[in-house]
Amino acid sequence: MKPKKKRSMFNDWRKYLFVAALLIMVGFCFYFNYAFRAHEDTLLREKTHAKQQDVALLAGIIDKLVEIDDRTGHYHEYSEMVLFAVRFIELNYHSTFAQAYDAELNPLTPLHPGVGGGQKHNPLNYPEFVDAVKSSESGSLTYMYATPEAGSREVRMTFQWVPADPGHSERYLIAIGISKYTISESIDKPAIYGAAALIIVAALFIVGGAVLIIRLGHIYGQRKGEKWRSGGR
Repeated sequence: MKPKKKRSMFNDWRKYLFVAALLIMVGFCFYFNYAFRAHEDTLLREKTHAKQQDVALLAGIIDKLVEIDDRTGHYHEYSEMVLFAVRFIELNYHSTFAQAYDAELNPLTPLHPGVGGGQKHNPLNYPEFVDAVKSSESGSLTYMYATPEAGSREVRMTFQWVPADPGHSERYLIAIGISKYTISESIDKPAIYGAAALIIVAALFIVGGAVLIIRLGHIYGQRKGEKWRSGGR
């Protein structure tokens, strides 16, 4: 007579407890990944709105200078204001693209290295940007951009022609673009590390607890006679 094969503790319904524990941990990982991506997207939207306000403010200042010139007969070199502001934003704002163009879309300000030391992108290489600035006085658009140093990311570009009067003899295009790297310093690193630590600790307890329950259930099922035994017997 062949010896009775010992049944594995993972061969009955209890194995689904282990599967459930794994699914819970996968759910934890997906949720925290979604939460941080949503937080990043919120920061990016807020930063995009701030850049739009920066551009609108600069355009308003230029229009005011033109208005003063028309009223007083004096001439203010507003082009210097445009170039100074764009250079300042490009140099001092973290991982932000800023460029000024003349009426023929020739770039007028230098660019510093981008994320990872790579060259910053050229919006004129993207037909959607060129079409937008040729057909609209101002606006925003989004497109994908990639470099070997920093990989692929979404660029959110804001642009506006100044002065506002299309008939003005000397006009400039202001373009400011940001990406997820622009807001990278705003994300709380301890929060990310804390979430990762929480997931690891929770995984140990949940999976370990599931294995322990399965093991105890298996031992209970293997017992003959009275299932529950007091400590002294």
